Amino acid sequence: MVQYAGAQVQTARFISTSANSNGFYEYLPAGYGSGSQTYPLMVFLHGAGEVGNGGSDLPLVLRNGPPKLINAGTFPTSFTVNGNSFSFIVLSPQFIDWPSEDDVDAVINYAIAHYRVDATRIYLTGLSMGGGATWDYPAYGGTNGSFAMKIAAILPVSGADTLYRDGSGTIAAANLPVYATHNQDDPIVPSRYTVANVIDINNSNPPPATRAIDTIFAVSGHDAWDKTYDPAFTNPRIGNLNVYQWLLQFTRNSVILPVTLISFTATLSQDQSQVDLNWNTAREQNNKFFTLERSADGQHFTVLDTVPSAGQDGPRQYAFVDKTPLPGKDFYRLSQTDIDGKTTYFSTLEVSLPAGALVTALRISPNPARTSILLELTGREQGTLRVRLSDAQGKLIRTSIFNKQGPVWDQLLDISGLAAGNYFIDVQGSSIHAASQFVKE
Repeated sequence: MVQYAGAQVQTARFISTSANSNGFYEYLPAGYGSGSQTYPLMVFLHGAGEVGNGGSDLPLVLRNGPPKLINAGTFPTSFTVNGNSFSFIVLSPQFIDWPSEDDVDAVINYAIAHYRVDATRIYLTGLSMGGGATWDYPAYGGTNGSFAMKIAAILPVSGADTLYRDGSGTIAAANLPVYATHNQDDPIVPSRYTVANVIDINNSNPPPATRAIDTIFAVSGHDAWDKTYDPAFTNPRIGNLNVYQWLLQFTRNSVILPVTLISFTATLSQDQSQVDLNWNTAREQNNKFFTLERSADGQHFTVLDTVPSAGQDGPRQYAFVDKTPLPGKDFYRLSQTDIDGKTTYFSTLEVSLPAGALVTALRISPNPARTSILLELTGREQGTLRVRLSDAQGKLIRTSIFNKQGPVWDQLLDISGLAAGNYFIDVQGSSIHAASQFVKE
């Protein structure tokens, strides 16, 4: 259910929130001037045709979307969702140029500081250029997805951007609900942008708790926003709700996370043979351990190490060295597990090893094996190697010493006397350490 009012007030505010924005339109719910009630915030980002100086150019923002509806007196004063009634604060900034994630965040921060905003109900929407910025803000803004954690849902319309894998993964990891619309035969921004973004978010590992949704209207033209923002338009794709009701279904949990992560970095070493992973925390509460994972494709991860929490008092620094990175691209993911067993994922980082870089890698073949296995080790280091064979319980079976004299070393090991089961091979030199598992049939 929606309620309309004939007279609506939208006020021009000539206030600079960043170097890229000198003004915005403000819409406040009826009765906002009294009481202490907080309200949902909707930030609308305009298209490239409405850029301007935030002063004399500000009326350009009224051309489309919610500002147009408010200006015409056709924006509902309230929306009913699940039996509850909500009224929006709407801020519609004008940008001088394409807004960065920090430009958008400055508007949101200004709103939180100067209006009675319900911090669990902040929504971001925009069209064309603004739709692209709506994708970018949660995907690439802040440290390790922190901007995505500030908003409850996004609505990009004809969004002029495609997400890279790390961006879609950040949105998915934040469990940020997404509903995106586009015209099928858009001559300005191809609809495949929206389709690909939604698919990539839903195919992330881990996937989002709420699957991203798109609606591709079977029409031509760039303007998908008149239909999308029309309060009378409801869509079975989103439960026969209009887009405002769909947004209001979602809240951003305001519970403090167990870990406040300051930074997470993955850096290729100077000799390009290993990857240095470092992360810093400002605060830890009920944190049990961190898990570092690595992937060759950014989708399927294996655990590199688990690192116990150093404690919650004061800043903490952590480091791990991946001495055997994979040739080509390596994706690294950090997660945190609290004492109750709940796991929170942070951003995924990508490191590319230069073509021809020789990394340390251990290969065992055949696997499974019956009588013997061939060990193949590639790496820069030469000299003495200690090879340990252990069973699945970690019991050492034998230790052998070999000499590596070139970039590639291979050695045949007899395993005919072993019982069937799982075994581990651990190869260690003065500066390398490689391990792998094999199955004895």
